[in-house]
Amino acid sequence: MPYWSMSEVQALKEMAEQGRNIEEISRELHKSIEACRMKSRRMGLTISGGSQVTLGSTTTLPPIKPVAELISLEEAMKTMLGALEQLKSRGMLSKLEIQRYRMIVTMSKTYMHMLDRYQRWTELEQRLTDMEARTLEHLRMLLQQSKDPDEKAKFEHQITELEQSLAQGSKFYRPFKKKPSLVAPSLDRR
Repeated sequence: MPYWSMSEVQALKEMAEQGRNIEEISRELHKSIEACRMKSRRMGLTISGGSQVTLGSTTTLPPIKPVAELISLEEAMKTMLGALEQLKSRGMLSKLEIQRYRMIVTMSKTYMHMLDRYQRWTELEQRLTDMEARTLEHLRMLLQQSKDPDEKAKFEHQITELEQSLAQGSKFYRPFKKKPSLVAPSLDRR
């Protein structure tokens, strides 16, 4: 028995011509969205997609929107430990529950690693901003002390470049202002 019967192929073609979206077609034919999408591609049909992102043959997710703020290392650890506790303490878990808790543990570990790297990069970028600000102060002092017009022009040019660089970075970093740590004080290695 073929995966797609002739009547299903005809129904797919008719619904595509009517302009129906992939979710409707999938529901009506009792087939996965991906199966309908692949068959329509092979047939050269254009079907409008829905608002969902397809991941594999049957799994769909709504579009992912970024969160407003990062969660702290402590929050990520608590989430991971909560999932580990569920895996450890509960009796009979379904296969889906086990997969879900394992995914939470894995994603939490990955997030904590990425958060650590992010923290290090922001510290480095802040140090560079502070160095630029100190250099700018030093150049302004040299400009005031200089008597040579050519040297003054060189200092003014360097000052302008540094001011522009600091202005571009001011969305994220302000000279000599430490960003709050995403690592809980009790967990901070430094």
